[in-house]
Amino acid sequence: MAVIEKIKSKGIPVVVVLISGRPMIINSALKDANAFVAAWLPGTEGEGVADVLFGDYKFTGKLSHSWPDSMEQIPINFGDKNYNPLFKYGYGLSY
Repeated sequence: MAVIEKIKSKGIPVVVVLISGRPMIINSALKDANAFVAAWLPGTEGEGVADVLFGDYKFTGKLSHSWPDSMEQIPINFGDKNYNPLFKYGYGLSY
């Protein structure tokens, strides 16, 4: 049994936190996760990410670009003829 399956079998939620400066192909990570957080260049300490993960602040943020589903979609732009991204332009949360 894979590590993630063991964790989930105990009822522990799995959160994927991607720290990057651009969209990545994340399909394999998403299939095992209960939640996904894109932490765009959070700095050296990542304190802001920890604050929302532990509930001190609410999650907010919307994509200012489209997030590709596969390498074949790159580049992907809103309005493209075959526009079908993993996450569309403007996807995200706000409270």
